[in-house]
Amino acid sequence: MIVLTGEILIDLIGRNGEARSSLAYTGVLGGSALNTASILARVGAPTRFVGEVGQDFLGDWAIARIAERKIETRFIQQLPGVPTPLSVAEVDVEGNARFSFYRAFGPTQFCPDSAAMARAKWFHFGSLSAFHPRNVAGIENLLEIALEHDVPVSFDPNLHAPPDETYWQQLKRYMPYVSVLKASLDDARLLFPKAPADPQVLLELLVELGAPITVLTLGAAGSVVAFRTRMVRVPAVRVAVVDTIGAGDAFTAGLIYGLVKQEIGSRMELLAWDGTQLPVILSSSNHLAAITCAVEGASPPEQPLHAWWERFG
Repeated sequence: MIVLTGEILIDLIGRNGEARSSLAYTGVLGGSALNTASILARVGAPTRFVGEVGQDFLGDWAIARIAERKIETRFIQQLPGVPTPLSVAEVDVEGNARFSFYRAFGPTQFCPDSAAMARAKWFHFGSLSAFHPRNVAGIENLLEIALEHDVPVSFDPNLHAPPDETYWQQLKRYMPYVSVLKASLDDARLLFPKAPADPQVLLELLVELGAPITVLTLGAAGSVVAFRTRMVRVPAVRVAVVDTIGAGDAFTAGLIYGLVKQEIGSRMELLAWDGTQLPVILSSSNHLAAITCAVEGASPPEQPLHAWWERFG
């Protein structure tokens, strides 16, 4: 069972120029970790999501759509008197999105059921929501359970703004639990704004955070991984980009899927792994990100996803 936690959002996606007198958006299910969970479930991995929505129409709609994707939903809580969070994504002509987020959880605290970690073979978390004070204690509880049972943990910063000192303090508390750190080039530049823009320098700085496996995605330039003393770079797959929404989340799904397929069932096994399949896993993850870029939104079409699974599954 792959267990993931993070935000459940309704993404409102638009392509509105500033000159338009009215705005038009399409609402789809979103949230970084949930996008990753959705792809994992679609390729047959047993997947459980831990999260929250409001006790409103959008919350009901979100849970119904998550269940349709064959993701286990019994650890998703509906909070009374709270609206389900929204994100507004405005996509430019090159397919890049600018996000605005609307959350109103108020004084409530994220209190996940510890039973959510039952039978977990992998645990994934990330994004800025993991650093909101209301969420930290609940996530740390799940991480403690993962540590106790030697469950590998992956983390994706998925930053949309420069981190402050509070973020860095919490990141340092999270990192001892993390087995796999996956970051984008944008994440790395936000984390290390004074460093040279050279991907190798940024990767080395990420490695210093202490994860056994560190992966840096480079957009159209592919991805690179550091494992022990090795660095391996794999080129991207060229596609006509419609938008980049969910590309990093799809890459993360490919990364987790590939590592779980190696029968890495514990952090200790990950540390003892020889890593010879890392180039294949990165290539697979690059392909999954590419087919997500070729369509609008974060959900790759069935036919390309099935072809990906036949090739890499």
